[in-house]
Amino acid sequence: MDITDNDMRLINSYSSAKLTAEDVYAFSVTLCDNETDRDGDRFTAEALAGLAELYKGVSGIFDHDPRSGNQKCRVYDTRVETVPGRTNSAGEPYARLRAKCYTLRTPENEQLIREIEGGIKKEVSVCCAMGRSVCSVCGADLGSGGCRHIPGVEYDGEVCARVLSEPTDAYEWSFVAVPAQKAAGVTKSAGAVNAPDGCAERLKTAAADGERYRKRLAKELCALAAAALPSVPVKTVARIADRLSCSEIEELTEAFSKYATGAPQTAAGNVSGDDRDYLI
Repeated sequence: MDITDNDMRLINSYSSAKLTAEDVYAFSVTLCDNETDRDGDRFTAEALAGLAELYKGVSGIFDHDPRSGNQKCRVYDTRVETVPGRTNSAGEPYARLRAKCYTLRTPENEQLIREIEGGIKKEVSVCCAMGRSVCSVCGADLGSGGCRHIPGVEYDGEVCARVLSEPTDAYEWSFVAVPAQKAAGVTKSAGAVNAPDGCAERLKTAAADGERYRKRLAKELCALAAAALPSVPVKTVARIADRLSCSEIEELTEAFSKYATGAPQTAAGNVSGDDRDYLI
């Protein structure tokens, strides 16, 4: 990329000695975007704006190894940009955090510069701290616990993701072989643990089986509640059940069964609309 006078002004704000355009090599990277990544995380557009400020002046290293000898690049400017007509998987306008970076033109950096220009050093990953994480399915604050949804698993047509917001710190960004975010690079990884082959698929299958079992428990609870407390709308009971664990639903079901008279019934005859989803 061409280095302008403004670029040099920004670069020199981070250097002790006055540098010239001949002293540095500048390039652009996409640090992250608001698409759901391989770890099931998704930044909000507002989070990207906050990260844009936090990432100014932050070092670029390799493989998230924070040794001082690993510092090779530095961010000197950032911006959040959108792509007209493009949306992310959540149907929101697509946005990405772009950064301008520089490294010194030295003999030891010559190979790095050649690898960047040749497309070898391309993918990058960010390491940052976020103040808030919520479930995209139920909106629960994951810092408080209590959410049963698993990122990457589909629930009623929606794939669950952890929605990250309120960034508090930006530690570094790294050149990596496989970034968490597919679009990040010279164009996030939060320390994901490599799972054994097939483990992710087995977890998804188990989660789907558990969800089906949970729905059966919720239907039974709604039927008993309709018999024991006919004045309480079935939809209200269903919303309550949606936030409970399987064991809690079972406890409520047992309690309602003591008060329900006769055989458990479906909802009252005048129930319509969404309430029909809970009929047995």
